[in-house]
Amino acid sequence: MTPKQVQKELDRQAVLFEERCTAQHTASGNIKFETFAKEWFKEHAEPNRRPRTVARLHQLEERTYTAIGHIRLDKLTARHIQKFIDNLGEEGISKREEYAQPKGDFLGHLEGMTQKDLSERSGVSRSTISALCRGGNVTVATADKLAKALNVSTRELFTIKRSTGKLAPKTIQHYLSFISDVMEYAVRFDLIPANPCRRVVAPTGTKKEHECYTIQEAQTFLDSLESAPIKYKAFFVLATYGGLRLGELLGLEWPDIDFEAHTVRVQRTSQYLPDRGTFTDGTKTEKSRRTLKLPAEVFSVLKKLRADQAQQRLQAGDLWEPSERLFVGELGKPLHPNTPYHWLRGWCEQTGQRFLGIHAFRHLNASLLINSGVDVRTVSASLGHSNTTTTLNVYAHTFEEAQAKASEAVADLLRRKAE
Repeated sequence: MTPKQVQKELDRQAVLFEERCTAQHTASGNIKFETFAKEWFKEHAEPNRRPRTVARLHQLEERTYTAIGHIRLDKLTARHIQKFIDNLGEEGISKREEYAQPKGDFLGHLEGMTQKDLSERSGVSRSTISALCRGGNVTVATADKLAKALNVSTRELFTIKRSTGKLAPKTIQHYLSFISDVMEYAVRFDLIPANPCRRVVAPTGTKKEHECYTIQEAQTFLDSLESAPIKYKAFFVLATYGGLRLGELLGLEWPDIDFEAHTVRVQRTSQYLPDRGTFTDGTKTEKSRRTLKLPAEVFSVLKKLRADQAQQRLQAGDLWEPSERLFVGELGKPLHPNTPYHWLRGWCEQTGQRFLGIHAFRHLNASLLINSGVDVRTVSASLGHSNTTTTLNVYAHTFEEAQAKASEAVADLLRRKAE
């Protein structure tokens, strides 16, 4: 290059360097992890991730910032992060030394009082009370508030237990994922050359097999719905035949239902956060937006639901809250996500059936598809998984059982021909 060409190239590189510095506000990783993580929340997580996901990530901040928040990005090594991750698995890391476990079904202690009433009387959030009704635990202080509101002793309602002080492996994995996402964002803007989290190892928990209803149990349950309110009959018929997630079911609107083509379009979800209440959100992944072809009997039930909802709207008059949602309360408000769960639990107790929760119907649908010989790509598309790998990982045991049955069928056929 001539001296003139050299100078021209130097000038060009200087301009490019200045543009990078302006875009990043810094030319290096000389910024503390906590400061950058808060920028990541504002610039990336909050605009691009679902509200509930962001809320869960915020819960990880305090412990993470205490451990590594003061370290500069360019000085934060895999060893720093590994020590933090290892520490999370040690005894005593959990701040909750004692916790209160409800005796029996906490819902039975309400005696006609609604969860909302108890929340207002005790000062405990409705989401916490709902978690208790699902068999969750609370702090001893929260248990005291609830017992006082119900005019009974804490020991009468709860068993006080001592915590192991350990965090679950899945929770520890969430911490590592959070740190990794922040560091990957730093790599993207050339603040650091590589993500140190890639060399960090998190504990792996024992993977539990999904509990699932048998075909006979499913048929018995569907038969029992003949005497159930049409709203819940429609809800669980759709859950069984469609395999939809809870949020997807609650997010369905009447324009999504094509009664002639017998299809249901999944386009949104209904979610809940304490500070926002019930709100509409997008689907879990892009591939969760899908159209399902379902049997005619599903739409027969949905027609009855639509007629019943129209009748309720007439009776409520101006009190009815305008909504296109399939599943609403008495005055048209979208159902709280915990409402179907509590109804199902009560219904199973009333009818003497096994209670496995709402997500069990999604597992049932997947199991029926797999065991009927449907290929993994079709199963994945029906469930709205982002890719077939997710389907294979979640339902690996079911696929293995189906493959074993298929192999046995081939062997039986060959035996008969040999005879």
